[in-house]
Amino acid sequence: MNRRYAIVGVVALLALATTGTLVAYSPADATAGSPVEPSELEGSYTVSEATTVDGDPFFSRESTVDAETGEQRTTLSFEAITYDHYWTEDGDRYTKITAESEERLADRLEESDRETVVREYEAEPSVIVEPTEDTNADDGPAGDAFPDTLTHSQLAMTAFTETGTTTVDGTTVETYEPHTGWIDVGDLADDRDTMYVADADGEVHVGPDEQLYHANVTLERIDAETWGGYLLERGDSSTTTFEYDVTESAENVSPAWFDDAEET
Repeated sequence: MNRRYAIVGVVALLALATTGTLVAYSPADATAGSPVEPSELEGSYTVSEATTVDGDPFFSRESTVDAETGEQRTTLSFEAITYDHYWTEDGDRYTKITAESEERLADRLEESDRETVVREYEAEPSVIVEPTEDTNADDGPAGDAFPDTLTHSQLAMTAFTETGTTTVDGTTVETYEPHTGWIDVGDLADDRDTMYVADADGEVHVGPDEQLYHANVTLERIDAETWGGYLLERGDSSTTTFEYDVTESAENVSPAWFDDAEET
């Protein structure tokens, strides 16, 4: 009888020890890393990028370059404010700023003394501004690298698996899918080396020139390094979706509001 109790006691201790080990254990089986590096594009193009968190818009950017006319345009949208930058054929830049409130717009205008308001709107918290200093086409998206820093950071914090190739508009692209599970993030996060990614879904397309052609990825990142941390943080996680598309065309680059700027 004593021997039986002793065996039961040993089994119980082993169970506790195993549970403790699992709680403190995070078997990272993939490494985070973007399948592309930002680089400049050539010719005429339109690039659309967007990031949402729990379904709410967090950031979006649309960049258009018309190589024939020299016109360029970039629209940046954040939670409370939108910037619509337009470069004319001569390289002059005008920007329409639209805020969620008059107070937010006033705060934004106070932040910079390098712009002149050329048009104010009464029906909405918007203004058109132009720089007080000379600008040129080099300031536009034609000189930018794509994807944007924010979009690329989302790619870099995700582990991908190459799944094959597909053909899009006559171009063969490599396809990648995001990884679900523990991933090694290395130096990408300041306070951790590992995190858990849940419910990863979507696909990334990379062209033969190693350019990002398309991304539509949704995943949930749990701020944990161990199974114990996972159990504690699972309910406080957020779902992120990031999208990217590029087309080799530029249409309607000049915005309708530019007529208002010319009338001043």
